[in-house]
Amino acid sequence: MGELYGRSIDEARRRAGAIAQIAAVEHSLRTDGPDAGTRRLRIIAGEIDLDLLPDRGLDLGQLRHRGMPLAWVSPTGWPRPGAAGFAASFGGGLVTTCGLLSFGPPSVDAEGEHPQHGRYSGLAASVTRAEVTADAVVVEGVVVEASVLGAHLELRRRVRVPLGGSRIELRDEIVNRGSREVEPMVLYHVNLGWPLVDAGSVLRSPATRVHARDAAAEAGLSTWAEFPAPVAAYPEQVFHHELPDVGRVSAEVRATSGLGIRISFDTRELPAMFQWRVAQDDGMVLGVEPATAATILGREDARARGLLRPLAPGASWELGLDIDVMRDEPVT
Repeated sequence: MGELYGRSIDEARRRAGAIAQIAAVEHSLRTDGPDAGTRRLRIIAGEIDLDLLPDRGLDLGQLRHRGMPLAWVSPTGWPRPGAAGFAASFGGGLVTTCGLLSFGPPSVDAEGEHPQHGRYSGLAASVTRAEVTADAVVVEGVVVEASVLGAHLELRRRVRVPLGGSRIELRDEIVNRGSREVEPMVLYHVNLGWPLVDAGSVLRSPATRVHARDAAAEAGLSTWAEFPAPVAAYPEQVFHHELPDVGRVSAEVRATSGLGIRISFDTRELPAMFQWRVAQDDGMVLGVEPATAATILGREDARARGLLRPLAPGASWELGLDIDVMRDEPVT
């Protein structure tokens, strides 16, 4: 077990007047702005301060470590689900979940119409647990993506932040509650921003090969690992990182100061990873995106390439990420 502010966890708990002094889950309801009426959960666990968004699939909003923001937040914020179009409602945040039936551009198939990056971030979670345990802060919830006589998927999410560390553990179980086989597609859109992401920040990838999605990305392919200086207008660039089939891997983003984020996952669950980069004066963002299928071109392309995996009735997938904050290791 780790330490809090130079003391063991047990000692810190004894010295605090109440556990909420050092660790808590705070529930709130937004009362103003585009997200008025939506729920917010705030996890406080020592040096970690993390927002959760129950009305956006229990996705992860802003992350602060020792008060410093690490996630990118878009100018749209997180309006109520149903806002017009992905671009008008994509708030960013530490993790936006894309799926559960599609990610990438809009598409249509036997399961119906799939908007850009799927429906998931417009679905509300039922929060089933929110508490401080002996060694962590834990929040759990359930999200259902279903249609009448169509696919019926249930995602059971667990977010755990251990006390005395700088780690966030995200675990999802996706269960097929329907009576027929379904082919889920899931991508974890991890969005990192300034001051972590700035000119000279580097991405360390486990990839065996990196290639560009399109001509805009091709122009930056030789420098995919280093974040460029921002300019007034910067076309977004997306790179596909081909991963080794070795099990557990990590991608790291490091600022020149030594501040960093490590994203760890299992390639047996998430065999693909994409990188999203925009170096613009009014939008500096680096996305690291583990996924279940090695295409960012949508469900139609995934089906054509044989990348969709079936999930039988009653069966489940287990997916997840660990996100660690790292400090004091300058980039070399």
